Amino acid sequence: MGGINGFFISILQGIHSFVGNYGWSVVLFTLLIRFILLPLDIKQRKSMRAMQKIQPMQMELQRKYGRDQEKYNKKLQELYRKENVKPLAGCLPMLISFPLLIIMFSAMRNLASEQSARMLLNLVQSMPALSDGTSVQAALSAIQIDLSALSITPEQVEAILQGLTLSADQAQAVRDLASVALSSDQISTLAGLLTSEQAVLVNEQLEMFLTSITLTAQQAQTVASGIEFESWLWIKNVFNPDSFMSSILPAARAVTEDNASILTSMQLTALGGSEVLTNENLQVIANFLKTPAYASIAQSMGADDFIRIPLNLLFFQPTLTLPTSFDALMSSANGLFILPLFAAVSQFFMTKLLTPRQKGEQALTPEQQQQANPMNGAFMKWFMPLLSLWWCAGYNAAFAIYWCAVNIIQMVQTFFVNMYFERKDRKAAEAAQSAE
Repeated sequence: MGGINGFFISILQGIHSFVGNYGWSVVLFTLLIRFILLPLDIKQRKSMRAMQKIQPMQMELQRKYGRDQEKYNKKLQELYRKENVKPLAGCLPMLISFPLLIIMFSAMRNLASEQSARMLLNLVQSMPALSDGTSVQAALSAIQIDLSALSITPEQVEAILQGLTLSADQAQAVRDLASVALSSDQISTLAGLLTSEQAVLVNEQLEMFLTSITLTAQQAQTVASGIEFESWLWIKNVFNPDSFMSSILPAARAVTEDNASILTSMQLTALGGSEVLTNENLQVIANFLKTPAYASIAQSMGADDFIRIPLNLLFFQPTLTLPTSFDALMSSANGLFILPLFAAVSQFFMTKLLTPRQKGEQALTPEQQQQANPMNGAFMKWFMPLLSLWWCAGYNAAFAIYWCAVNIIQMVQTFFVNMYFERKDRKAAEAAQSAE
């Protein structure tokens, strides 16, 4: 899957190199995909129309052999062969389209993760240096822990040296019980090798260091003004959801412990070979999300313009996030929830459009619809719109743009393909009348 993700992302990034906007790049990418799949769509429509034409004969077989299901199925297969009808031909587009949707979901997740990480790293790099002249990025990647305050025994020193992969300078600092610069992973490992009281002291030192990285309101506003977002129409950041419940910056809320794992939860490491999604960078970002400096930047971007209402439901406790005013909606919310709603509505009408009807003829029976196109089943008719609403509401807007673009393009394709077949059938009927 990772290789396929990388292939799709490379195509999308190639389009972006010419277009310069990821929103429109996704639209063009979708046009390319649908053009490639057009022959399969035509084959699907042809199969469904063939099923429709033999419906009277199928109903007659049902009337004659309905009580003998085995004989009915045998006669039905004979009818399919005689009329050159292939019911399973309608399944092929679904067998390709649905896995493609999952692949795009994963690819957009990886792309959004990389772009969000890149943006957060740029924030870290634009931070003013610490009082000792150290850059914030360097300080976050190698945090100083004072071992002299922990009362570490010689036995624990040996356990630390064996349990941690350390450079010569780090190992000597551990032996001297001096201050040692460690990464976040090393600090976590160190805490696990100590007593609970010593681990608390280590975490207190870590917390004290992170809370010391602050910005004034003016500095935060200056740093925030340098952020370059990938916007698209009404959406301010296509790598966050198109929702009035979503902020512009990732995890732009009061700094809590779960902020530290926000990028991990986005599965940043899924994209192999990335120069941005390295373990060191991920640790820097996770630590930066814990600092008051990031909270100040988020605040300058409108993080305080939301009210959060906890909901106690039966199986889970979600939080409803709403803008505090109309001005907050327009300035601080990332989107307006247009794409999720459009995705659900268009997905519902897609099932209607994919059911062929002709003047003077009945539509396919539910059984025939299911044979010609499994996506038209009663369950899928409601499941897919609800799934599209759920995914597009909680996921990045780039994927929602893809989903909506697929529906629009497929509806247009279906309209013109139907027009083509109807014209072809009309000409065939006229030719038959002329022959008589």
